[in-house]
Amino acid sequence: MSLTDIGLGVAIFAMVAGALGATLTRDVMRLVISLGVFLLGVAGAFLVLGSPLLAVSQVFLYVGGVLVLVLFALMVVRRGSGERPEMEGRHDIGAAVIALGVFALLVVVLSPVVKDPEPVSVAPDAVAEILLGSGVVSFELAGALLLAALLAVLVIVKGGAER
Repeated sequence: MSLTDIGLGVAIFAMVAGALGATLTRDVMRLVISLGVFLLGVAGAFLVLGSPLLAVSQVFLYVGGVLVLVLFALMVVRRGSGERPEMEGRHDIGAAVIALGVFALLVVVLSPVVKDPEPVSVAPDAVAEILLGSGVVSFELAGALLLAALLAVLVIVKGGAER
């Protein structure tokens, strides 16, 4: 067993533990922490499999960005004094059947790709060159659009709180 196998095993364990934690918990803060563990596991898998740019992007965009937005949304939500937010949904057999059906569909659709993967030859800095070269304007415009959407949500929430 090589070091790569051990690292990938740890990343897979983190992903499974985070996914189970996010699925089975009712406490919203534990759900966010479990989602963070899952996303860090994905970043670890990218790192072990030789994609450090994707790993860093995963940490910055999803762990740093999305989780902070979720925590920010939790702070803005109104609730009674001393109450902790909890999920209202219940787990039922229908949701499990649908999840297993989607999983089976993915296995059937992706099995030909996994059996005979075609190797792709890409220069190591090709993605960075695309993002920071000719694609930097589009990348920055997407970031500005997301920032404008966040500010719009804050204005809407703030406007609703004063009524």
